[in-house]
Amino acid sequence: MSFHSVLSPSSSSRWLACPPSVRLSETLPDIVRAPGSFDYAAQGTAAHELGEAKLRLAFKQITQEEFNEQYEEIKKGLYYDEELEHYVDTYVNFVRSQVGENDDVYIETRVDYSDYVPEGTGSADCIIIGSTECHVLDYKHGMVQVSAVSNSQMRLYATGAVSKFEEKYPKIKNIKYTIVQPRADNISTEETTKEKLLLWADTTVRKKAKQAWVGSGNFQAGEHCKYCKAKATCKTRQEQLTELAKIEFREPQLLTDDEVSLVLEKSEQIKTYLGDVEEYLLNKAVKENIIPAGFKLATTKTHRKISDNQLAAAVLVEKGMPVEQIWNQPTLKSIPSLEKINPQVTAWLGDLVLRPDGQPKLVRVKQAAKEDFA
Repeated sequence: MSFHSVLSPSSSSRWLACPPSVRLSETLPDIVRAPGSFDYAAQGTAAHELGEAKLRLAFKQITQEEFNEQYEEIKKGLYYDEELEHYVDTYVNFVRSQVGENDDVYIETRVDYSDYVPEGTGSADCIIIGSTECHVLDYKHGMVQVSAVSNSQMRLYATGAVSKFEEKYPKIKNIKYTIVQPRADNISTEETTKEKLLLWADTTVRKKAKQAWVGSGNFQAGEHCKYCKAKATCKTRQEQLTELAKIEFREPQLLTDDEVSLVLEKSEQIKTYLGDVEEYLLNKAVKENIIPAGFKLATTKTHRKISDNQLAAAVLVEKGMPVEQIWNQPTLKSIPSLEKINPQVTAWLGDLVLRPDGQPKLVRVKQAAKEDFA
């Protein structure tokens, strides 16, 4: 069973920027993935499990038989495919290229940085330790590029690695941490000294971690809001994003170039916030039947599909339609395209025509126009 620290490395960008969000989030329900949506977290987990198995085999930490057993289980998973294996191999090959002849390699290793953060622990994907250097590597399966530069997650992994191994490797001086992100064609590295890393942990992390642990400090909105449970209902986030609306227009009623730049700067944050609000209200409507005023719960429109192309083609040919009219090789033409050729297509195909269930959505209720009888 995996264990996640309250003040984990993966959530550190949030609790360092907005310490009181940690305890606030504990009072809120978990963010639930929309029904039918793709589970990116599960896909990432599958990639990490495969990477761990391949690295352990490469560095003789498991036998070939043990690997084969793990590999077969991973291949049975919903998110395994050849593309995932290709990206994992890219990560594994990079890790192998970083290992020197006398280096030690630690895979999926628990690290402890609780000297600076209450109950602070995490699991590092890979740690390579040489005579004077500690190199922490992290695999990311996402497509949005993540930089290792000033990355608090990587720095905490490295801090934990120093604490874990400082007695065994007392000559460590240089610290390196690297993010390997094959799907985004991204390898990002930052280097520092052990002294500078521990100074950062002592002067920057310690105070914020203490605040986060007890629920004190100031709320602060930013990119870190993305994974916060309060992202749709946080008053501070709403207030900071609506500052744009407080611009005092002067005569003539035109924005200055600086004000237009501010609109552009804020636009993506506002779009993200509005999306979070919509997702929050949709979940309330679906799960609790609490529908916001002026809206109703509906479903998205879906396109009709043919369940069996070969059988459908045979039916249409039997009805007299030429083969060249029904195929757009290598697939069957769409139902609307076939109906343009013969309006009876849908009736002929009968139960072979399916309309998948749509996803729930909130739509505005149209208000009846008031007639002016004057």
